[in-house]
Amino acid sequence: MTPSETVTAFCDAVSRSALDEAMVFIADDCAYHNIPMPLVEGAAGVRATLAGFIQLLGSLRIETLRQIAVGEWVMNERLDHFDPPGGKPYGLPVAGSFRVQDGRITVWNDYFDVRQFSAGTGINL
Repeated sequence: MTPSETVTAFCDAVSRSALDEAMVFIADDCAYHNIPMPLVEGAAGVRATLAGFIQLLGSLRIETLRQIAVGEWVMNERLDHFDPPGGKPYGLPVAGSFRVQDGRITVWNDYFDVRQFSAGTGINL
């Protein structure tokens, strides 16, 4: 599987809330940073963060608009769609970068505007 295929498979699994499947693509020492939030280190931290997002947001569907790969680095431009309980559905523009080594994501950085998220979902982070 190429690095781009790995990221696509990971995003597809997250979109189905299939955390066990998604975690197959995350390295044990993965560094995950939603840039406006604190860095999360390790697979257990990534899993807990994703589970928390799914619980808070009801669902998470990733729509990849564009994706490029150069060597072990993959970058994508996405809309992350949320349907929070008691809130309104919203598609948040996100830019992500991933480093894939030996078929697993070792670095994952997402860039988004917290104010856009809060305005779109009605949830303040």
